[in-house]
Amino acid sequence: MKSIKQFLIPWASACLALTVVTSKAETVHIAHCQQVCPEQSDTANELVVRHLYAASINPEWGLAEWVAYRVVDGGVGIASLLPRYWEPDALMRSSIDIDLDGGEGPRVVRPDLSNAQDSEYRTSEFLFNPEDRGRLAPMTSFGGTPYWQELNNLSNMAPIPPALRIGSWSRLEQAINRLAEQADLYVLAGPLPDSNGEVTAYYKVVRDNTAQAAFIFDTGLAEHVNFCEQSSSLAVIEQQLSLSLFPALQLDNSLLADLGCGNP
Repeated sequence: MKSIKQFLIPWASACLALTVVTSKAETVHIAHCQQVCPEQSDTANELVVRHLYAASINPEWGLAEWVAYRVVDGGVGIASLLPRYWEPDALMRSSIDIDLDGGEGPRVVRPDLSNAQDSEYRTSEFLFNPEDRGRLAPMTSFGGTPYWQELNNLSNMAPIPPALRIGSWSRLEQAINRLAEQADLYVLAGPLPDSNGEVTAYYKVVRDNTAQAAFIFDTGLAEHVNFCEQSSSLAVIEQQLSLSLFPALQLDNSLLADLGCGNP
């Protein structure tokens, strides 16, 4: 059995990176991101850094705008018996919680901060179908680490429809885990809102040090659809987000074949 000590160094470095932040705003290096983390769409966003992932929380949604994580061979593990539940992320300033008492399914809510100093963080409630709750950083990629409980934090939650979550989205995660046996992979995942702010798709970008593959999954995608058919490009995703996801490193080579998608 692999020792816990083996896993402490790769992910602990992400949290230690936060100690370099000062009033002079030095550059912060976070191990979950490939050289530099993505941009944030708003200066009010909260950047939450956990052992297993980093998340940019949009204050209007109360949910992650993007989640960055690194998949390594030693971290992948069997996750079928790991408890799945949701709990507030204690690192989040906005104190998002789940209310299960409304009879309409779970909802992400915020406390009334009208008299608080940070009242600009107030948002409306967001209702979710009880089944439409998925993890942007997956359990299977970290079932072999001692930090898997972090993946139940609300900072990692997204309202991914069941057919997508257990279909193409899950099969891509399995392909990523297999490829991680050969090389460490950096992954970015998040929602793609339309011009009205409604989430109509989700994206996932996978990279090693030489190549990348990008995917867009429509929220109405049928469960049986092959994830390879959802391949896109980093440029298309960045254009829709109006964000630079990998500002420090541009890659032209494709990882599609390595993920089992044949020739790109």
